[in-house]
Amino acid sequence: MGSTGPGAVGPYELLVRLATGGMAEVFIARRAGESAGTGGSALDGASGGEPNGADGGEPDGACAGELDGADGGEPDGAGGGALDGEPLVAVKRIRADLRSEAGYAAMLFDEARIASRIASPHFVPVLDFGLDAGGAPYIVMELVVGVTLKHLTRPPDTLDVGDALDLIAQAAEGLHAAHEARDSSGELLQVIHRDMSPSNILVGVDGRARICDLGLAYALRRTTRTKTGTVKGKLSYLSPEQAHARPLDRRSDVFSLGVVAWEVVAGRRLFVGSSMLSILHAVLEREVPPLSSEREGVGAEVSAVVARALERDRDARWPTAADFAQALRAAADREGHAPSRGRVGARVDAILPEPLKPLAPSSGPGGPRATPAIIAALRSMHAAGVTGEADESGVLASRRPARG
Repeated sequence: MGSTGPGAVGPYELLVRLATGGMAEVFIARRAGESAGTGGSALDGASGGEPNGADGGEPDGACAGELDGADGGEPDGAGGGALDGEPLVAVKRIRADLRSEAGYAAMLFDEARIASRIASPHFVPVLDFGLDAGGAPYIVMELVVGVTLKHLTRPPDTLDVGDALDLIAQAAEGLHAAHEARDSSGELLQVIHRDMSPSNILVGVDGRARICDLGLAYALRRTTRTKTGTVKGKLSYLSPEQAHARPLDRRSDVFSLGVVAWEVVAGRRLFVGSSMLSILHAVLEREVPPLSSEREGVGAEVSAVVARALERDRDARWPTAADFAQALRAAADREGHAPSRGRVGARVDAILPEPLKPLAPSSGPGGPRATPAIIAALRSMHAAGVTGEADESGVLASRRPARG
């Protein structure tokens, strides 16, 4: 029986579109067998090629922003062939209108090569990449059934303090793994994420945080380069050195994650403004209130740990994201902030969009599993054009009603 999904790329049958935005579109997919198309490229680590200067403009990150879902286009897909119970995956490919731009393809493959070198349960893994039958590039990622930290903490919702601190510590551990990534010869890749924000931290129904989106990341062997003086990342989460367009190291990401930590505990934004200049001024100059003054029950120790991550002098910050994670866990423990991943997972599950809830029970290590019922449900969603909101990583996010 033929597929009723939106097509195929390489050996992957596309089942339903999750998002279109920035430079890419993302689909839930399954591996459909060798006959489904051209094979993907084996992941072989960071390329040592010469930089080509392609900057690719300012595409949104792999899971940044709030993107609309499926467009309900006509299915043209390839047949099945995958064994029931295999993991569903997220397939990300360059949007059709951008596929002639060589810079975008280079950025996507750079993202795949860098991510393939990061081994952490708190970083979304890239599983494969290649060119489809038409020569369009794609990458394949683990499908995370969950929501972004941004969705999970939309005001007036706040997380339990222990849960918030645990999620940030997990994200810091994933960030440290990225900073420590090495190429096949053992050389440090010097990865800097450059776009740490609540949109780029996924929280699954397992209560686990995962960092995603290396679309703006710097790495020593990256073939695409940012133009000198170009500021990358979301303004409210820039480090002071990013705001000044100065050379960066891993401590820039520590600052950005410190902003996220402050916000998810305090329940409000930290650096805001009515214009780009006013936001940058806030990043560089505005006093950061201690968390103990923002949230009842938060003590001096947790406040001090987050405050150190937010030092504008990077020499005064935590030297590594691992140090930040360790200090955060220790301070939370001493103040009695006990986390519960079950509680977090239940909250994530509660805000998944209703049509995609069937994926949650089959979600485990390696992502949700393909079953006949789930495949049929995803194909039906494609036919109906119903997917809810989504981020380009493949995270499934809820469409909430507007408040008052």
